[in-house]
Amino acid sequence: MAVRQYGYYVKGNQVAIVEKDTQFDNDVNSKDYGPGSDRSQWKSPLATVADGLEIQYVYSPNYFIESTDTSTQTVSGWDQDNDGNFRLRASGSTDWTSSPNLSSVTYIVLQNAGRFNGLHKISSVTNNRIVTTTKVSASTSETLFEETVTLYYDVNALDDESDTIDLPNYLSKSLVYYVKAKVAEDMMNLEAKEYFMKEFRKMVEKYNNTRVAGPRMQSSGPFAIR
Repeated sequence: MAVRQYGYYVKGNQVAIVEKDTQFDNDVNSKDYGPGSDRSQWKSPLATVADGLEIQYVYSPNYFIESTDTSTQTVSGWDQDNDGNFRLRASGSTDWTSSPNLSSVTYIVLQNAGRFNGLHKISSVTNNRIVTTTKVSASTSETLFEETVTLYYDVNALDDESDTIDLPNYLSKSLVYYVKAKVAEDMMNLEAKEYFMKEFRKMVEKYNNTRVAGPRMQSSGPFAIR
């Protein structure tokens, strides 16, 4: 059974999957022409794999929903206002200045709203309209959502230095080393900067190792006596 080796790389907010090519390539039209010169190169996956690939990642959002109970599903559809802003419409006779009262709310989070899922900042609220600062290019006529949209309005967004970043306690300690390294760098104390960065990377590596499931195995090197 052939063993396939996969890897990944990150570009911006996208993750790309690559596969190690172990096939011989003697194509004279290839820039890597020659016996086996194309082997062990990372390329786009060479075959479709329906099962067996698993990606574990950590997502750090720029907002937190304080309470899932503070939500409403009285969203009918959406359109754009005269300034090109994304605007929500309430269903039926719902009054968003009464129940629930969203007049004093700054941020909302939408779920099951298609490409509009996520955080939106409110510009203004009327009885059956919510105008956000999100820009869209669409018709001014209402477009209905395909699913029942849930609107969360008890939202804490990370928008200034007074906000609290939800970090594990261990990583919070490593962050202290990172800040000290930047302070030392500003003071041109490169020796202290390198020391603090070394401690920062060491703590981050230790934390990452705790997230790896399964048994740990050690073996001697490839040139050891066996």
